[in-house]
Amino acid sequence: MVSGSTSRLRLYGDALRRMTARQLLYRLRRLLPPRLLALGTQPGDPRAWHPLAGGLAIDRAPQSGPTPPPGSTGEFVAMGRRRGFHDEPAFWRTGEDGLLFAFHLHGFSDLANYAATEGCAEHDVFWARVIESWLDREGQPSAPGWHPYPMSWRVATWCSALSRGGWPISLRQRMLRSLVQQAAVLARSIEHDIGGNHVLRNASALIFTGVCLGDERLERKGMALLRDELPRQVLADGGHEERSTAYHRAVLADLVDVEVLLERAFRPIPDWLLSTRKVMTTWEQAMLGPDGRLALLNDAWEGPSEPANRSRDPTTILRSSGYVVLRHGADQAILDVGPLAPPHLPPHAHADALSFVLSADGHPLITDPGSFAYSGSQRRRFRSTASHNTLEVDGRDQCELWGDFRAAFMPRVELCEIETRGDVTIIVGRHDGYRRLSDPVEHKRTFCWLPEDGLVVIDELRAERRHHVRSRLHLAPGTSAQGDRIGPMSLRALGPGPAFEVIVGHYSPYIGQATAIEVIERLCEADPGVPFGWALLRPSAQATFEGRSVAVERADGRAFTLEV
Repeated sequence: MVSGSTSRLRLYGDALRRMTARQLLYRLRRLLPPRLLALGTQPGDPRAWHPLAGGLAIDRAPQSGPTPPPGSTGEFVAMGRRRGFHDEPAFWRTGEDGLLFAFHLHGFSDLANYAATEGCAEHDVFWARVIESWLDREGQPSAPGWHPYPMSWRVATWCSALSRGGWPISLRQRMLRSLVQQAAVLARSIEHDIGGNHVLRNASALIFTGVCLGDERLERKGMALLRDELPRQVLADGGHEERSTAYHRAVLADLVDVEVLLERAFRPIPDWLLSTRKVMTTWEQAMLGPDGRLALLNDAWEGPSEPANRSRDPTTILRSSGYVVLRHGADQAILDVGPLAPPHLPPHAHADALSFVLSADGHPLITDPGSFAYSGSQRRRFRSTASHNTLEVDGRDQCELWGDFRAAFMPRVELCEIETRGDVTIIVGRHDGYRRLSDPVEHKRTFCWLPEDGLVVIDELRAERRHHVRSRLHLAPGTSAQGDRIGPMSLRALGPGPAFEVIVGHYSPYIGQATAIEVIERLCEADPGVPFGWALLRPSAQATFEGRSVAVERADGRAFTLEV
């Protein structure tokens, strides 16, 4: 928690120090309301109309998960909220449902999903009423509908819907004329003040409108923006800089849509776009679990299962992103040994340094709980260190989570060592997120991956005095602790201190949805330099501490000793 003006000033000082010059400059421009940004623009007939976006701009992994089609129910469902359609100004306002829900309404993502189907007369009438209502009530630039993020969604989904055809001629003409103005305003409203995936979404939306409306200037601007931003945002290993599996998936989907659109328009696809899409696809394949799904790392939500490449290497080191993926058969562990987020871009960061997720026999076992909310106390809770499979010291988070999309004094996380001994892989990481304590603490964590047997995790504090620590393991939905058994694994608390207990936690597959899960929690007083941790091994293997060594008796009778 933050208290006192001095603390607040320090937090703002940390935020300003880490922002880029471009962010600071464009933050000032963001103060201008949409009506001022729109000066000199107006609805108009497009130079041409090329219906090339059919079946594109579909949200295949919506933040709210699968929801009933609005045309069937007459209501829009998102972020755990629902609102029945009515042709009144209040329908389009933010209201008590929050800004994110309003962005969903104004983004029209449900429309693109509907337009990709065969459709029916009843639903066509429903969507025509919704679009006419928006044009009547929100056609003049104002917040929140003309914020660049929902506007980027909307112009792409309208291009997709119009490409399908079948709309009344008068409505089609109104949509096209509005698209001309919206695209012009969007070109002035690029979200450089925020950066990250928002700017890439702005770029892809400009390309959609440029190609479909026959406006080469918009197309060139969108392509130039994409060309400049991708090297900044896509890391050397193919991961997106925000270290969110869900936003990585969303950015990759945008790039694929842009490729398809360019192909349909008989445009050459630049090598830089092809190579970026390929390296991002390789990253996503590396991060897929045995069940074909992505773990919910940082702000994330579930998506459809993807076919995984079964010939993947036993060890994948995504050093730029800070993830190490370990595999054996249907077992897999993902270790988080990298930065929480770029220093200048903390909105989607969680306090999860040195956390991990684990699958066994093809199913998730130890999981990341997800995000649940983008505002309020639950937002902070799901971002907290206590909501991840890592170590909380003295009841503090690894950084200061002082706003819904802010994080200050983020830890420096280091991947110190990767060593292979036979078939055993040892990974050592550390972070200094607790340097803010009166007695600064460095957390060192050692992972020992033993194929066929499981995973051993050893923690150690580097400090001057004893500290109160809490270590948690969040079990996947449907997994229950039965004594010391968790699914196919046995769990043992290693080192001094009490054994573990089972408490109730929550897993959020989508924004606004959560289900109860079991959480294994261990509370103890940790002395500097005294190791402790977890052994997650199949019952036929055993691990014990012998001084500062961990002795493992493996299932096949081999012995392994790890010097901490």
